[in-house]
Amino acid sequence: MLIYSRSAAGLVLVAVAAGAFAYDRDWLRGPSRPENAATEAPNPPAPAAVLATAAPTPPTPPAAVEAPARMTAAQQAGFEAWLVKTYLGCWKPAPQPADSDPYVAQVRLAFNPDGSLAKPAKLVNPPSDPALKPQAKSVMAAVQNCNPLAVPAQYRPFYEQWKTKTLHFNPQVAGR
Repeated sequence: MLIYSRSAAGLVLVAVAAGAFAYDRDWLRGPSRPENAATEAPNPPAPAAVLATAAPTPPTPPAAVEAPARMTAAQQAGFEAWLVKTYLGCWKPAPQPADSDPYVAQVRLAFNPDGSLAKPAKLVNPPSDPALKPQAKSVMAAVQNCNPLAVPAQYRPFYEQWKTKTLHFNPQVAGR
């Protein structure tokens, strides 16, 4: 059993009584309508007047929704992460010579809107050491193996921002 304070019980009692009173008044009066609605019959407009005023209007085309002009910083970071992950999945790095510094290949890519390469990939920093040439070849093979890329739909409207990219192929990142 719930016990209420006197003031709360009094408020509840007043609210219930007011609701019952309003309900009784609405019930007795019936549905709301104007007093003269039953006596007056509506006058329909003449058919010629309806036809004259109802001139056909051409339908308005829906407003074109424009895609944002540029990717946000978060979208840019997401695209870069997706691109790196995709190319790392295609890359099988050649063994690094023990007596050399790691070779980080830089490849410039130009894409078509469908994700295919628009022109051959360009190795920006070809190695001068002949021992590092296999690493460069493995990078170029990865680019060819991933062609064409299946660009996710959320990045396609921003083609102008990703049509050219320079990627860095770091063997230490690929080993993780």
